[in-house]
Amino acid sequence: MTTDRTRRALLAAAAGSTVLGSAGCVEITTPADLARATDITGNVSYFVGTEWLRERLGSVTVLDARQERFFRAERIYGARRVPLGTIIARTESNDGHGLVPDTDTLAAAIGELGVAPDEDIVVYGDTVGARVTRTVFVLHALGHRGNVHVLNGGFMAWNGRVGTGRASTPAPVTYDPDPKPDLWVHRAWLADHVGTFNDDGPGLIDVREPDAYVAAVGSDALEDEHARHGHLPGAVNVHWMGNIDGRSLADPAELYQRYTADAGLTPDEPVVVYGNDNVDPTQTWVTLRAIGFDDVRLYDGGFGEWANQDDQGRYPVETGTTAVVDVDGEIGGTDGGDFTCN
Repeated sequence: MTTDRTRRALLAAAAGSTVLGSAGCVEITTPADLARATDITGNVSYFVGTEWLRERLGSVTVLDARQERFFRAERIYGARRVPLGTIIARTESNDGHGLVPDTDTLAAAIGELGVAPDEDIVVYGDTVGARVTRTVFVLHALGHRGNVHVLNGGFMAWNGRVGTGRASTPAPVTYDPDPKPDLWVHRAWLADHVGTFNDDGPGLIDVREPDAYVAAVGSDALEDEHARHGHLPGAVNVHWMGNIDGRSLADPAELYQRYTADAGLTPDEPVVVYGNDNVDPTQTWVTLRAIGFDDVRLYDGGFGEWANQDDQGRYPVETGTTAVVDVDGEIGGTDGGDFTCN
């Protein structure tokens, strides 16, 4: 799309003309300072700042992706909570080729929130982490017709009207999905492309910790329920937490350079992202789309499904390092990890 090409050109220019590196810690002293610090500049989609939402509160539907106890303690006024357990549903594809999003179950869950397919949505969490982006992915997978945004900086950046206690529940609606299967792949599709990833075929990004990617012996990153450890052949490892700076999106120009120059991805070609499950990789899915990648797809089955297949010839796993892109980043707040300054 033209807008994506423009976005990529601007980010590439910024990456080439800026000295990239850590800016250290900036002391935030007031809520207004914190809100201003989350404003998004440049040609980046999805992410919006606090002021943007303050001007539209009441005219957009606000979804809270945090845990229930935080939602009840304090939330953006009028927000509706999205329980994580309701938006991870997956099912076997119709042709039996692997796990894919269960769009019927997901549509019912969104409808229970009183959300109609044409509403404009803003999703927030404690950060811009994977709970938020899983919600965004689900809406797109269902063919949501309204605009979908992410509140940069999360709830901590909000300095507008808040609500507390139990929220009134809007009347459920029937959400008629228009599924977009071009947004995901199943394991058979991946198996058909083994040997071509990041070469003359699609890009493939493993978003897990590097220890899981290389199958480091004795690492806590290795999942006990996985029959095998390692990664899909040809996958490049870029940990998803590197997309986040505290509670906000990391510098878009740095991200563009990381995924193009460092990881070797081509923005005009298909890119598949996967993790252990179907939640964490959605953070990279949204980030890549935000900086102008045209065709980003999610492997909803995740490495857990792939590693536990009996046909190891068709579904191979490798432990040799294709490429590990070094990133810094730890999520602040309650979405996973303490805030750190690098």
